[in-house]
Amino acid sequence: MTSSTDLSSSRRQPPSSPTPRSAVLRAKIWLALAMAGWGTIGVFSIQAGTDPITTVAWRCVFASGALLLLALATDAFRKSTWTVKAVLLTLGGGVALVANWVFLFQSFATTTLTVATVSYHMEPFLLVALGAVISRELPKRKDLIWLVVAFGGLLLATRFIGVDGIERLSPSQIGGVLSALLAGLLYALATLAAKHTTGIRPYVMTLIQCVTGALLLLPFSAQLQWSGTGWWWIAAMGVIHTGLLYSALYGSARVLSTMALAALSFVNPAVAIFADIAVYGHIPDLVQLAGIVLIAVATITITVPRKVKALD
Repeated sequence: MTSSTDLSSSRRQPPSSPTPRSAVLRAKIWLALAMAGWGTIGVFSIQAGTDPITTVAWRCVFASGALLLLALATDAFRKSTWTVKAVLLTLGGGVALVANWVFLFQSFATTTLTVATVSYHMEPFLLVALGAVISRELPKRKDLIWLVVAFGGLLLATRFIGVDGIERLSPSQIGGVLSALLAGLLYALATLAAKHTTGIRPYVMTLIQCVTGALLLLPFSAQLQWSGTGWWWIAAMGVIHTGLLYSALYGSARVLSTMALAALSFVNPAVAIFADIAVYGHIPDLVQLAGIVLIAVATITITVPRKVKALD
């Protein structure tokens, strides 16, 4: 994972460094791996068995410890360049990120995993829309079409749309939908903040955000039950899903286009289906498999160039 800390500086390295195309490819691979890892977080949150605020607060604590060690080991503090803009973007992105976790876990608790996943993954469209507003540049029409195809695949893969039509929502599930939509918006804001933050290394950036999250949420969280196994799952979420994977995201976000970031987001729910198979033995039907194929095709079409120019 140390490689993720170098992504943000790949364009500022001397000519002997990897070409921009190599840096972009490496960023896509890291982000795809991060999204695949996040596809398992639903299993970890269920196994933890704690309320959303407690889960997120202690996730931040464990992540902070891991990130401090990683930052010291890679000399990330000394290599970081500190500016007022970078610090403000880091803090603002941290608040958005932590709030995103709280609302996402809240949606898992108040609606079905299917509805929460579909609602949350309006996020790629929000990310593209916000990115277009910031850059004042409209995305390509073909990329938007493939993004819609990926979302259609998500609807099939999660069984939100199946042979019996669209899943119906009960009044009690509406709050879960709103929580998931808000979580998606907050994630998009955190990603864009990371994309426009320069100078601060990803390990340090994620550390600052996790410390901020811990300070904000610990006063409202419950104590962990150290005698059980729940805290192991939260610790794993802190070290793996937060410390390592968010550092990969932040390094990649500075290199990749907003459209690539949006498209690769759909790797997450596709992997979540397979995690459901491996852990809980839920076998996907043909409709779900078709949805996963659509997600894969759309993601590959957007993120992998069709033509590679030959070198003269």
